[in-house]
Amino acid sequence: MQSLLRPHFLILFILLFMQVRPADAAPSPFRQPAVIAVGVQPLGYPAALTGAVLGHDAILRRELAESGYVLKFLPFRKGNEMVDLMGTTLSAAVVGDMPVIRMAVRTEIRVVGLAKKTFTSLVGRNITLLEQLKGKRVAYAEGSSAHHTLLQALAGVGLTERDVRLVPMDVDAMPAALEAGKVDAFSAWEPAPSLALVQNTEARVLFRGASSDFFVVSGSLADKDPQAALALCAAWARALNWMRKSNANLQQAALWAEKDRAALAPRGRKLAQSQVIEITRREILDVPAAPVIVKLRGNLPLQGEFDFLMRQGKIPKDAAYQRVERAFAYDGLQQVFKSPQRHLLGDFEYRP
Repeated sequence: MQSLLRPHFLILFILLFMQVRPADAAPSPFRQPAVIAVGVQPLGYPAALTGAVLGHDAILRRELAESGYVLKFLPFRKGNEMVDLMGTTLSAAVVGDMPVIRMAVRTEIRVVGLAKKTFTSLVGRNITLLEQLKGKRVAYAEGSSAHHTLLQALAGVGLTERDVRLVPMDVDAMPAALEAGKVDAFSAWEPAPSLALVQNTEARVLFRGASSDFFVVSGSLADKDPQAALALCAAWARALNWMRKSNANLQQAALWAEKDRAALAPRGRKLAQSQVIEITRREILDVPAAPVIVKLRGNLPLQGEFDFLMRQGKIPKDAAYQRVERAFAYDGLQQVFKSPQRHLLGDFEYRP
């Protein structure tokens, strides 16, 4: 009887052994490919374009497949949704400054490079002064870079979140909500501010706060498989090189991004392609040295934001800034730039 059961136990053991592993598990020839999942934001520009180009990079997929990985892209409405998933479900992501800080204090991450450098806007209707926001309805995306901008704007005139009526809302719904009078103001990244200003002559920008997006990989992936992490770094640099190469490439990236946006928010209003391209050029392609993060002596990355969020109670009191500093110390992009031919930075193979 025991001899009859043994084959069944053996088959069961093999099936269990071959299950797909969570993100960041090292590949093995005896198992199915490990999944490297990248979190992207189709509703934000220019991150939507760079994420779309990354998703069409045949070189990246081939390199990761040769190392035993399958690449997947997961769309999110805002970066805060990815914070708790980094290092488990997600191996890489495009997120803003506030989510980067929250990720870094929660788990090990490596900041690859810049994804955007611009301003996030607080837009109001029939409001001329920030002080007039007191008691008003303000739409915001919890934990996002735009939330950080809202906190800055309120603090600048002696107000806090308790002085306004906060309305949690997806960024793609904010322009229409402002136009319909459901909210009096909103804080968001592009394209929401541009859409609101085009649609409503009574809308105006009340405040702009410096904002950046970053491409990050999980610390566990970078430590367990440095070459896979470098393949992602190279693909990020390659995506920007390709969009800078010609206007036709940039237009194609915009088309891919629009398809991704429509799939995530089919009822959302879209911005004209010319405006999408203008935003992308201004906020990343024309940024000097991008995607390299320029580090000035004595100016620690995101330390001002970290201290501000600590005072606002948005990160734990025992959080250590050194974790953020360590995340920005990653030199993957520098390694890639030292060997451009090896990492195929000038080779482009993007498939529909």
